[in-house]
Amino acid sequence: MMSVGFAVAACMGWGIADFIGGLKSREIPTLRVLIIANGTGVVLLGSILAVSGRPMPGDTCLIWAIPAGLTGIAAMYLLYRSLATGMMSVLAPISATGALLPVVWGVFAGEVLSAVAVTGLAMAFFGAVLAAMAPNQIPDPGQGQNKDSAGPAGRWTRGIHLALGAAVCIGFYFILMDRACASDPLWASAVMRSATFVFLLPVMGLAKPAGSGTGPRLCSYLPLIIFMGMMDTMAAFAFTLAASRGMLSIAAVVSSLYPAVTVVLSALVLKERLRPVQFTGVVLTMAGVAALFI
Repeated sequence: MMSVGFAVAACMGWGIADFIGGLKSREIPTLRVLIIANGTGVVLLGSILAVSGRPMPGDTCLIWAIPAGLTGIAAMYLLYRSLATGMMSVLAPISATGALLPVVWGVFAGEVLSAVAVTGLAMAFFGAVLAAMAPNQIPDPGQGQNKDSAGPAGRWTRGIHLALGAAVCIGFYFILMDRACASDPLWASAVMRSATFVFLLPVMGLAKPAGSGTGPRLCSYLPLIIFMGMMDTMAAFAFTLAASRGMLSIAAVVSSLYPAVTVVLSALVLKERLRPVQFTGVVLTMAGVAALFI
């Protein structure tokens, strides 16, 4: 099914982008990562629209892309901060439970969930609880031991709250973008990305982050962040194609399997290891989300 293929593409793109975004947010301010990535998306989608010569739709569906962009950037910020705080292989699956919101939205809209889907909901939530039970005892690379009372366990707790906040924002992003892409998925993606970029500019100016991410250090990370922005932009566009060609619940659930990609990259690159209870929670979360697709 074509919509499923687009959703899988979104899953792969978001998994790669989230791994890079979370990793770079450990080294330079998260806002800078986001504004470079979103600026890349604006240039990429704007170039595609200019080359294709596609006219802007005249209906009002695109208005939904603006709040979608704001919830999307909030989700990215919370997610990248959580991934920079704790273990990617645990926090990324927790953020994926945001796909449950579009499923609930569909139920209220008249969709009937199967027994397998209900089981998947329970598995995903229970898995997220298990993944959050065991504190993270692995400090961030290069940071050493915290000198304050927060310690690794404190960083773990903050990571959990950020991941849950990201999950809520991701769920609303799916719902809003489903409304926005009803007329034209490409224009919906472009408006959404432009809205996030315009919002980030004054926020960046007010935040005045420390200069640790400036100069040669930022330049050395720039190609990777630009690549991350391209992956995130194309993943978001792939999701709009999936949602416009199929059911929102299916598109959202399959797209939200992106933590599987992040977990694999975390294991391969960061050598992260999970405790048994954490591993069980991660597996249950991923299995529960996958069961919603059956």
